Amino acid sequence: MKFSWTALCLCVAASVLALMNTAAPGWAADGELSCALDSPLPLDETIGICGLVINSTAGLRERVGALIVRAELRLKQDDPGKAIEDCGQAIDLDPLSTAALDMRGRALAADKKFDRALDDFDRAIKLNPHSATLFAGRASTFAAMHENRLAVRDYTEAVRLDPTRVQSLVDRAAAYAKVKRFDLVIDDQSDIIRLEPTAEHYDARGQSYARNNAYTRAIADFDAAIRLEPKASYFMNRGNAFSLSGAYDRAIADHDMAVQLQPDLAMAYNNRGVAWRDKGDPARALADFDAAVQIDSTLDIALRHRKQLEKYRVAARKPAIGLHPSADASTR
Repeated sequence: MKFSWTALCLCVAASVLALMNTAAPGWAADGELSCALDSPLPLDETIGICGLVINSTAGLRERVGALIVRAELRLKQDDPGKAIEDCGQAIDLDPLSTAALDMRGRALAADKKFDRALDDFDRAIKLNPHSATLFAGRASTFAAMHENRLAVRDYTEAVRLDPTRVQSLVDRAAAYAKVKRFDLVIDDQSDIIRLEPTAEHYDARGQSYARNNAYTRAIADFDAAIRLEPKASYFMNRGNAFSLSGAYDRAIADHDMAVQLQPDLAMAYNNRGVAWRDKGDPARALADFDAAVQIDSTLDIALRHRKQLEKYRVAARKPAIGLHPSADASTR
């Protein structure tokens, strides 16, 4: 779940400006200081700017907001401990800030302190039971704990509160998959496509259809994804669907396109090898499995496939056995 805050563009008091010998990066020409998630500056510089706001004479709301933004930036730096500290300061300043509780809940979850994270989300939801963001945050914590049914419950409430929140639908679909409700996965993916008809979403639903052996529908979705964005992985996925439906020539053609677009895509070579194998051409299959392993020596599936076909390689190398022309039955 991505947290979004309106950029904080704060006019800093003259006393703070006087502490600086020159205008530091992040200060606008008119004297504004930008402590913002979407700042074009490096994270460290933006974090420093947020610190100036936090320690300035700015109002309570602005300082709480800067603490929350800095916590978000520290999470981006994979430093949940400092993010938790920043949120703690924000909550001390404003115990009713649901944004600070939400941010600390996410930081605690990132630090695998799940019980404390749930406590913060529970507290925030009591303060604002109409926030889809808060229910989605608690749901993501349940998902990280592998409590997928509880995650589905909270994602469902988030979707009810905001039916246009695509990320909640994406995350709920993932939780449904964990509890093997693949029919509901596809329902959510269809709603996602209605809201955001992107290549990525068509590809995701295509994979779900393929897992349910609905290959015609899967191929239609991969067609849509490729029309929007001719990406190597989409050709590979369509090739897999063709292969599973027995259309090996079309599968091979799609895998050809995948490796043309991305020559280092080891899985595409592996999958083309499967198509060649199932079509009855072990020599070409072995060549593709070899290519896949050469690109990625840890690709277990290609290693297994290659091992299964090693007997054909041995047979191809074994010389034919025959008698010398002079050795016939009359001389033995």
